[in-house]
Amino acid sequence: MTDLALFAETSQPKEPARPATAPVVHGAVIISAVETAWKEIRRRYDGVPDISVTTPPTAGAQDPTKCTALRTGRRFIRDGRLTMELQVSSGTLGLGGRPMMEGLLHHAAHGLALDRGITDVSGGDRRWHNKRYGRLAREVGLTPPARAARVVGMGRCPLSDVEAAQWAEVIAALDAAAAVQLEATVQAVAPPRGGRSGARFLIVCECTPPRRQQVTPFFFEQGPLLCGLCLAKFRPADTSVPHQGAGEG
Repeated sequence: MTDLALFAETSQPKEPARPATAPVVHGAVIISAVETAWKEIRRRYDGVPDISVTTPPTAGAQDPTKCTALRTGRRFIRDGRLTMELQVSSGTLGLGGRPMMEGLLHHAAHGLALDRGITDVSGGDRRWHNKRYGRLAREVGLTPPARAARVVGMGRCPLSDVEAAQWAEVIAALDAAAAVQLEATVQAVAPPRGGRSGARFLIVCECTPPRRQQVTPFFFEQGPLLCGLCLAKFRPADTSVPHQGAGEG
């Protein structure tokens, strides 16, 4: 997990003007949200490989339903398991839970092809998705087009309302992570002063041993932080720490 610090406070009465593009959430919030969603995908569909989530240094948003928006193409063996790399920026996550879920399922279908040794894309830029990809996409709940489209073939496979309802809790979690990102961006432009926004405290999850992170009370109270491994909410390591709000766990 990377640092959860989203902004720094200052006790100075004045501070220099902040850049127009405020920093946004990277690291733990994004990684936890995506790892949690992927873990549920793997639980439902046998053969989907594990992933390694990375966050690029820039926050530019890309449509997660486009094939290259998330998957870098890098694959390797980790702990004896086939693993592929997904690169998710805070901007991509900010597009919303349902588009993000659709994008993750798109790449889960590619993962099935990788696991089964199926050639599902072709062309110099590997953008053409063939009929074999379409069948894999349908297998993970997406809806392949009736006809192949120019350039991408069967690559645009939307998530129907019926299927989206099956992922309601996961989509809600992705939306919650996007909301934390948005709030953090706003606070980076105008950070809170005084009160509960300053002193950091330790939070832990239910892993053995627990994963640990230092956060401010203000950040903790914006909403639940989920561990991508044990799927539990992070909670204060010291129960004597005063806290309240939605982040309480």
